[in-house]
Amino acid sequence: MAIDVDAFRAEVRGFVAAHAHPMAGEGVRVPRDAEEERAIRAWLASLDDAGYLGGGWPVEWGGNVDHHAMHDLVVMEELILGDAYRPLDQVMLAAHTIITFGSPEQKAGLLPKIRSGEHVWCQLFSEPDAGSDLASLRTKAVPDGNGGWKVTGQKIWCTDGQWADRGTLLARTDPTVDRHAGITAFVIPMDLPGIEVRPLREITGHEEFCEVFLDEVPVGPEHVLGTVDDGWRVITAGLASERAFVGANAIQLQRMFDDLVALARAARMPDGTTAIEHADVRADLADALVRVEEVKAIVRDTVGRILDDEEHPSDGPVAKLAYSETNVALTEQALALIASASSVDESRREVAERWYHNFLWGRAITISGGSSEIMRGLIGRQLLGLPRA
Repeated sequence: MAIDVDAFRAEVRGFVAAHAHPMAGEGVRVPRDAEEERAIRAWLASLDDAGYLGGGWPVEWGGNVDHHAMHDLVVMEELILGDAYRPLDQVMLAAHTIITFGSPEQKAGLLPKIRSGEHVWCQLFSEPDAGSDLASLRTKAVPDGNGGWKVTGQKIWCTDGQWADRGTLLARTDPTVDRHAGITAFVIPMDLPGIEVRPLREITGHEEFCEVFLDEVPVGPEHVLGTVDDGWRVITAGLASERAFVGANAIQLQRMFDDLVALARAARMPDGTTAIEHADVRADLADALVRVEEVKAIVRDTVGRILDDEEHPSDGPVAKLAYSETNVALTEQALALIASASSVDESRREVAERWYHNFLWGRAITISGGSSEIMRGLIGRQLLGLPRA
């Protein structure tokens, strides 16, 4: 099916300019008050009404008949370019897993409320001693004798848990089998008795992550996503979609590079010249641009394979790793430039301030959606055929 990408991009760009709720900054997604929360939910609902959110869902659940995979990439790029609040990664994962593994009742009860902005979701996966090695989780779900379970454990690095309405939970239901088996995925209300959410203050000064304590939380069979003891397959499929989504943020790297050039023009060196007048700074900028273009090429290549139905399991990890590591490299280059300068032109002071935040937040990007170490392991096994260590 032929599509006019430029026309669709112009349409989305106009919609974002006219309706968007702004992002407070990269990685700043928790509403500051009840009024902002209402505005964010209304913005997410408007994306659905316009056909931009969930366009690739099955038609019976609100997807577009003429949806094309390129549409999703264009929408995300335009939200980034427009400084607009973007759909949460967790919502993307939740929708994917519910569409793929959910019962008819779960789809009917949950998918419309994701689209309307009524439900914001969080992940209840990582634990203090089971982060990247998710299969070693210790949260347990014990049968309650009535067909349900009592869930007890602790979760951490739960993004937006303090305002989420629903959560996707992983718990061990059979401790006697292989560690990748005996895990069940649940979709649960976050106001169930026994759930306590504690926000964590980060080095950025914000509280995007939470730790969540579960004390004999009652969950019923209606909360099981997929089948009992098959949670590893459910969540692996969902995380693959999330990692590819993170990789699609390559457009953000272009914006960061533009900021880096602006910083080099504004930074005054001790001899009174601007940083960009120095050959070594220009060479470093050229190297940075090469890395940014490499990531953009990786993303375009991945999208191309998706369109041709030739996607490889390693595509998501490759895109995610390339994006997150380049993000960190750009922030380090910016801070080195600031450190070598004697001053920054006042008119560009806000550019320098963004780099301090980006530097701190960039470390979270190397963990969110799967750490860089885990991504390298997946690439080694799935793409290079290396044996598991």
